[in-house]
Amino acid sequence: MIADLRGKGPIYTAWLTRASIEGDISIVSDDFGLHPALARLLPVLGSFGEAEDAARFYEALLDAIPIGAETGSLARQTLLLAWSDPVYGRSKVVEHGQVRDACEDVIALVAQSIDTPVDKTAWRAARAKLANVHGDNEKMAAAIYLAMSLAWDLERAPGAAHDVMTAWASAVSAEADASDEDCFSAEENAAFETAMNKINEEVMEALSRRQSIDSIDIEDFLAEADKIWTADPARNALKVRSIARRERTNAKMAAWRAAIQRRVLELAEASFPARTASRFEQNRGRMLNQSNV
Repeated sequence: MIADLRGKGPIYTAWLTRASIEGDISIVSDDFGLHPALARLLPVLGSFGEAEDAARFYEALLDAIPIGAETGSLARQTLLLAWSDPVYGRSKVVEHGQVRDACEDVIALVAQSIDTPVDKTAWRAARAKLANVHGDNEKMAAAIYLAMSLAWDLERAPGAAHDVMTAWASAVSAEADASDEDCFSAEENAAFETAMNKINEEVMEALSRRQSIDSIDIEDFLAEADKIWTADPARNALKVRSIARRERTNAKMAAWRAAIQRRVLELAEASFPARTASRFEQNRGRMLNQSNV
């Protein structure tokens, strides 16, 4: 499996890219023994294969897990980071009150489920409590949504792990956008949205006059759009700023992924100390052999 991931082979392509969102990845748990929830959360942590360091992270994580080890606990511990991580955890943005109480009830159940199965009535009660509280701003609403994604028995609904990670990534991305050094004003944002919609229409109209709609590919579309944007300096200035903002947000998201990947590897090494010790001895043996050459 590690060799396939290193070479970005069939398993990697089917599992760790966006194909996994709608695809059947039961092979990962049925044939290779990873808990279905762990299999579902990993694609997001590698930005669906789009992050350059994704393959190295996957290889390091799988190398830390002994063959045949139970990985459901690791999945639950990882998902708890969405609330408890000292830098990116959602507990940092939820003030004391009904919303926080409802979220922490869910967190307690997830923590309990690491060692002891939780009755389905407890999960239902936690979701009902969340449904009856309301966030008065976007951060609170996002925290409720994430907690609702956490409030499921991963043995029965392992796909919830993907929902948790996606909700967490969306919240971090929204914060990155909101804290950007060059945020659009409401008027600029409206102007950009209007310009983008109008230009998209102009592009399709221009291309459809030259070729059939079915033959239009993304490269044709982007090339035509770029010509129309650059023809209007005022509109193009908004586009340039938008691209720069997106690049800064992407950099912040990359920092989030790197931090959480490190935390997951730490959790894996703590969960499987015998495996960690074995790897240490192997590395030590290689170093001694090299020193004797």
